[in-house]
Amino acid sequence: MENNKKKEFVSHRISHNNLHIKCTALEQPQVSTVMGLVQQFHTHCDRIFIDVRDLSKPGSSVAQSFKKALSSSPVSPQQIIFKGAGGFDLAINGNRVLVNAAQKQDKMRPKGHICCGRCKNCHCHGHD
Repeated sequence: MENNKKKEFVSHRISHNNLHIKCTALEQPQVSTVMGLVQQFHTHCDRIFIDVRDLSKPGSSVAQSFKKALSSSPVSPQQIIFKGAGGFDLAINGNRVLVNAAQKQDKMRPKGHICCGRCKNCHCHGHD
């Protein structure tokens, strides 16, 4: 029963010849599940999207384990695309990471900042 609960944190679908994997938690069992899916479908899919937008920052041991599994797999690094800022912690050389504009703005905005619209070099609310 416990093993099934851990697999619930990873879901996948195939759309337009691309594999889409969504992770809502990432521990060692989920790393094994994701890598199993990647290895199973990499020859049949053009791109593999791994959605980590709902993840908190993964632990360093989990991230290292994931990177090691990716580098030792037969999958081309250019084939794997991470969705979400958490992908920067999991990607290896050659992977791509997609981050939406709202996530970029949140990273650029200082913590505790409340925009008045007249900030010097303002990046808040889409101002340039």
